[in-house]
Amino acid sequence: MIRKTYCRICAGQCGILVDIEDDQVLGIRPDRVHPISEGYTCSKGRAAGENHHGPKRLLYPTIRKDGAMTRVGWDEALDDLAGRLRRIIDESGPDAVGVFMGAGVFADAAGLSMMGTMLDALGSRSKYSDISIDVLSKIVVGEMIAGFGAMPGPDMGRCKMVIYVGTNPMISLGHTSMLNNPAERLRELTRDGEVWVLDPRRTETAVRATRHLPTRPGSDYAVLAYLVRELLRSGADWDYLNAHAQGVDELKAVVEPFTVDRASEISGLPQQDLREFLAAIRRAGRLSVEPGTGITMSSTANMTTWMCWALMVVTGSVDREGGTWCNPGFLAKMDERDMPCAPEEGWRMPGPPSRPELKTVRGRGGDEYVCAAMSDEILSGNMRALINLSGNLVGCMPDTERTLAALNKLDVLATIDITANAMGPLSTHVLPTKDQLERTEISVICDTFLPEIAVQFTPAMVAAREEVRSYWWILTQLGKRMGLDFFPGVDPDTATDKDIVRLMAARGRLPIDIDGEANYTIAKERSFGWVTRQVDKMGGFRLAPRLLVEQFAEMETPTGLMLISRRQHDHFNSRKVDSKREIPAIYVNPEDAIERGLNDGDLALLRSAYGQIRGNVKFDRTLARGALSVPHGWDDAYNVNRLTSGYGVDPITGMPYFSSLPVELTAVVSAETERTLEHA
Repeated sequence: MIRKTYCRICAGQCGILVDIEDDQVLGIRPDRVHPISEGYTCSKGRAAGENHHGPKRLLYPTIRKDGAMTRVGWDEALDDLAGRLRRIIDESGPDAVGVFMGAGVFADAAGLSMMGTMLDALGSRSKYSDISIDVLSKIVVGEMIAGFGAMPGPDMGRCKMVIYVGTNPMISLGHTSMLNNPAERLRELTRDGEVWVLDPRRTETAVRATRHLPTRPGSDYAVLAYLVRELLRSGADWDYLNAHAQGVDELKAVVEPFTVDRASEISGLPQQDLREFLAAIRRAGRLSVEPGTGITMSSTANMTTWMCWALMVVTGSVDREGGTWCNPGFLAKMDERDMPCAPEEGWRMPGPPSRPELKTVRGRGGDEYVCAAMSDEILSGNMRALINLSGNLVGCMPDTERTLAALNKLDVLATIDITANAMGPLSTHVLPTKDQLERTEISVICDTFLPEIAVQFTPAMVAAREEVRSYWWILTQLGKRMGLDFFPGVDPDTATDKDIVRLMAARGRLPIDIDGEANYTIAKERSFGWVTRQVDKMGGFRLAPRLLVEQFAEMETPTGLMLISRRQHDHFNSRKVDSKREIPAIYVNPEDAIERGLNDGDLALLRSAYGQIRGNVKFDRTLARGALSVPHGWDDAYNVNRLTSGYGVDPITGMPYFSSLPVELTAVVSAETERTLEHA
């Protein structure tokens, strides 16, 4: 039997066909008539069946007894966890129990939908999620400029110029602005307009672009500032600026020093390339600029994200046909709400007691602490328990050794996940939850990322394996045992997955068929004007927020050899498909390696100001001189987080520096050789 569904590993939401026989997944292939992906899916989506039946799948609840993880029934697991959490709250208060929301719970519609009410019922301020180790500058800078964490994307089919800055949608599918079926979308964009890529690496996207400009790591802000400077002199949309912007004169003063000479000096790009870039923008008129994790994880994240916004606003592109649009959501219906505007510094509150300088960020469940503060909160004794919702903290948190020390100090570490990873040996409780083939759901996490104001629905493809349970069921049962209502109106003893989806679907713009097969419901065509109506309430886009202006004045572009972020095709963060083509390595331009006495395959030591890793060098001619990369998502010897720190963070957002990070690369020699060299 072949059944239709859609993949929920990432924001792509690609349509897939699942070949099933007696609850066995025989194979998965792309759905060629799916309205979004049109026959595209990646290796990760096609491997969903292998992962469903794979040896790493978590199938039974386990708890730690006498130092060993022991299989138990659900009642024992939940009663034990609830009792221990309740005792900690009674002894130390609700803040002693923390929650981390990883990618797995964000992809689970029912689990995600209950996050707000669960966190409110728990009463703990110790909330963390992966947004503060991923997209933080986009959220905070969006609040500063637009009054909310807006993330504009291209008006596909009409936008004549798209600029990708430090992002590779051929692999990531667009980060936060979905580029479904990326190769086909890039063909359309370059056929009908132009695609320019700023990136130190000639990525899979750069190869398909109209032009690739290989900037020095961390220097993209200077290129964008030059463009804004010149457009404000000639080419800005002054009708739009006068109607929808404030702080234009202050922005002018900030970008004034960025002549073509200075932009070229900082970025390493020839002046002629910069002039041709400017000419292309003037031809296009309106445009879309999309920064990705190469930017948001970098030391110049805020400056670059700000200049991306400035370029779009100065050209009159935001919330305009042929420029960008912001999907208000089929379920969120942001265009129908009177949303409050964030203050100029964003929705920020003091951080936790151990790190008050690391201000909060507005997340899915309300205000969150940033991940850089978590280890300090645990090691200081403020947080004694952590409910880990599908996060591989070993593979994603800064300063791996300090993270491990903190996790080992916890009284309770409860991990709820689909597959086994590095968190299992550290946990006191491991609870198995459903994978995407076992879940009935609608597209909550991508509600504002879809190419139309639309929603996807899918029934479960197969029955849940063994003793696997739904996220919402596990958490609601845990709350019930703690005497807390994590999901008001839902009785975990009687409700089903479809009941939960029905509750979520009732919030939508149109009725959704959740009793049949997978479907895609479009509410209406793209709508424009709602974003500018929102920002006009505060006097228009704030083009020169005080904190950004002050940080810009102190900006120093890193120099020398620098680490940049990189995602591999068969990885989604730490979740990966078994692949021989993608190996962990220190990827480096051959000239940079040879200059340091290193050949392809040599063992090398990679050091930052915060830590070091050892690994084999792999020559990579796609990298510009001065840039190297260690792909993230590995939690072994190649764990790139060992080069980072919870104290090497952006002072505004608290985001750790994962990219554009100065490093040193040296050959590893044997102890005998070292002694010989010392003697000589």
